Amino acid sequence: MASVWDQVSEAVSVANYRPRLRADLTWARLKSRRGTPYTMLADRPRLYLRLGPHDDFLASRMDGSRRVSDLVIDYFRQFGRFGFDRIATLVKDLRNAGFLVDPPRDVYETLNRRLNPPAAPPRTGRWEGTTLKLRLPLRGIDPLVARLHGRVRWIFARQVQLLMAVIGVAGLISFVVEVRAGHDPFAPIANSGVAGLAALVLAFYLVIFVHESAHAVTAKHFGRRVDEGGFMLYYFIPSFYVNVTDAWLIPWYRRVAIFGAGPYSGFVLAGVCSLSVAFVPGPALVMTVLFKLAVASYINTVINLMPLLLLDGYWILEEWLETPKLREKALAFVRGPFWHRLLDRKRLTGKERFYAIFGSLCAVYSFLAIYLAFLWWGRRLRPFLRPLWFTPGLLAKLLLGIVIAVVAVPLGLKLARQLWRYQRAIRQAPAAARKALETIRVRDRLRLVQGLGFLRTLPQASLERLAKSARIREVPEGATIVRQGERGDEFFVVAQGEAMVLVRDAGEDALVERKGPTDFFGERALLGSGVRQATVKAATPMRLLVFDQRVFWNELEGVVAWESQVRAALQERDRLGAVPLFSEATPRQLDLLAVKLAVQPFHHGDPLVRQGDRGDAFYIVREGQVDVLSRENGRSRRLTTLGAGEYFGEIALLRDQPRVATVRGKTDGSVWKLERQDFRDLVGRYLDLDAQIAGIAEVRVPRGHSVAGAA
Repeated sequence: MASVWDQVSEAVSVANYRPRLRADLTWARLKSRRGTPYTMLADRPRLYLRLGPHDDFLASRMDGSRRVSDLVIDYFRQFGRFGFDRIATLVKDLRNAGFLVDPPRDVYETLNRRLNPPAAPPRTGRWEGTTLKLRLPLRGIDPLVARLHGRVRWIFARQVQLLMAVIGVAGLISFVVEVRAGHDPFAPIANSGVAGLAALVLAFYLVIFVHESAHAVTAKHFGRRVDEGGFMLYYFIPSFYVNVTDAWLIPWYRRVAIFGAGPYSGFVLAGVCSLSVAFVPGPALVMTVLFKLAVASYINTVINLMPLLLLDGYWILEEWLETPKLREKALAFVRGPFWHRLLDRKRLTGKERFYAIFGSLCAVYSFLAIYLAFLWWGRRLRPFLRPLWFTPGLLAKLLLGIVIAVVAVPLGLKLARQLWRYQRAIRQAPAAARKALETIRVRDRLRLVQGLGFLRTLPQASLERLAKSARIREVPEGATIVRQGERGDEFFVVAQGEAMVLVRDAGEDALVERKGPTDFFGERALLGSGVRQATVKAATPMRLLVFDQRVFWNELEGVVAWESQVRAALQERDRLGAVPLFSEATPRQLDLLAVKLAVQPFHHGDPLVRQGDRGDAFYIVREGQVDVLSRENGRSRRLTTLGAGEYFGEIALLRDQPRVATVRGKTDGSVWKLERQDFRDLVGRYLDLDAQIAGIAEVRVPRGHSVAGAA
C-alpha cells in the first residue's frame, strides 16, 4: 500500500495536471502566403497567440480530460518524438496568458502586497504607451464602427471599387497638372498666411480621421471587431489610431486589405478633391480648401506607405515577406552581426543584405522622424506664438502662456527625460564596462559547473579545477557565438544573459530554443566532434564560461577513471540526441533522460518482453536488432524487426496492459529501458509549471495590433 507521502506526491505531480482551455476562446485555422498552416487562438480583444501545427495538435486536446503525461504520449504517437520542451513551453504560455481555466497566481506578490500595503492606491492616468507612441484610448467603439459600416458598405461593391480606383488615378494626374501650373499648396486664405496654415493642419486631421475610419470599416466588413481607437502622439506628431488586432483571425490577404485601406482612402479622397478643383467651378475659398485637402491626403498616404516606421507600409511588407518582427530583426542585425561579418570579411547572404539595408534605413529614418517632428511643431506654433508675443495686452500674453503650458512644456519634459536617460547611460558606461570585465567569482563558476549533469560523478576537487580553468567571454547583443555547420573546439556555459538557438531549415533560421543562465551548449566539442548542429546568437548581452577542449581534458589528467566516466556520459548523451524520439530535447533534458534511461544489454535469442506479461516499461533499441513475434493458435510468427532508435512497449506508459507481442534479440545489442514510474517522474521534472512563471513567448504574439495614421 502506498504511503501518505506517495499519495500526496502523486496528487501534486505535474504529470497529473490536466490543462483545460477556456471555452470562450476563439480559434482560427489559417495559412500563410506560402501555404504554411498555423492557428490563431484569441481571448478577444485582450490577447492573440499564434500556434504552429504541432502546438495546435496539443492545444486542441487540452479539454481537461487528459493529463500532461497523456499529452506527451499523444504527441509521441502522432509525431514519433517526445516533445517534452514543446509541451512545457506551450502549457506555460497558455497558462500565463490566462487561456486556461486556472490562470497562475503570484503568491509571493500577493503576500508582499498584504505585508507591505501601498500608502495610497496607485494613480492610473488616461495616457498609455511610450514617449514616442503615446495614446489616449477610447474603448468600446465597435458598435459605432458597425453602424458606420452599415451606412457605407456599398463602397465595397466591385463596381464602386473600380470607380474609386479610376478617380484616384485621374485625380493624381490632375493634381500634378495643377502643381505644374503654379497652384500653391500653401496659399493663404483671406490674405492670411496663418489662416492658410491652419486650414492645412485641419485638412491633415480630417484626412487622418478618414484614413483610420477606412481601417476600421474594412476590418468590420471582414467581420472583425474594432474595440479601441483614440488620439495619439506618434513621434510627437498628433494623430488618431484604431486597434485592428482582431484582423489576425482572418487570412493574410484580408489583413493586407485592412492595412492598405487607410492609404487607399487618402488616395481616393485626394483624387476627388483634385478633380473637383480642376473641373468643378466654385468659390475661390472652397477651391483653395479642397486643394489643401488633396495635398494633405497625398502627404499622409506617402508617409503611411513608407515601410521604415511602424505604419501601414511596414505591416504590408511584413505580411508579404512573412517575417515577424522584421524591423527588430533588421535593427538587431545592424547593431551587431553586420559589423562582425564585415570585420571577418564574410560574404553576406541575400537575407542579410536586405537586413543591413532595411535596418540602416530604419535607424536613420527614426532619428530623422524625431527631427522632422520638432520642425513640424516649430513651424506650426511659430506663426501663432510670435504674433501673440508682440500683441500688446494681458489677454494675448495669457493665451501665449496657455499654449506653452499645454504643448511646449509637456513635449519639453518628455524630451528632457529622454536626454536624461541617454546622458545617464553614457555617464555610467565606464562603470558598467569595468563590471563586465570583472572575473566571475570561483564559487559562482563552481555552481555553474556543478549543474552539468554529465559531470555529476566527478569529485569536488576536479570540479574546482575545471571551474578555475574556464575563460570568461562577454558577448554583445545580436552577436553570433557559434554557427551551424562550422567546427569548434569550445564548450560554453551561460552565466548571464539569454541566447537564441537557431536551426537552418529550407533557407530560414528557425528558433528552436532559448538558453538562459546555467544552460550550456557546444558539448560535442569535448568529444572532438565539434561540428555545430545549430547557430547560437546572443538575444541579450551575455557572459559565458568558455572551456577549451584541450584545457578541459588537461584538468582531468591523472584521474583516468573520472575522465573515462565523463567521456562515457557525454557519448551517451550524444547517442541519445541522435535518436529521432529525442530530437526536440535540449541538452539539459538529455541529461535527465540519461539518468532515467537504464541500459539493458541482450544477446541473440534473449527475450526482452513476453506476450501476455504485464507491461510496465518502455524500450528503445540502443544498438543491435530485435525481432517482434506474435503467437496465435499455437504458432509463432515474426511481425517486424526493429533497429537502433526504434522502440516498443509504448502502451505501458499509459496504462497497465498485457504485452501483445514477444520481443527477442536478433543480434547482440542493448536497449534503453524506461520504467512507467520513471517516465511520470521525468515528465514532472520536464514540465515543472510552477518552478518559474515565465512570460508569454514573444514568438506566439503577433505584431501590428494597431494601425495609426501620421500627420
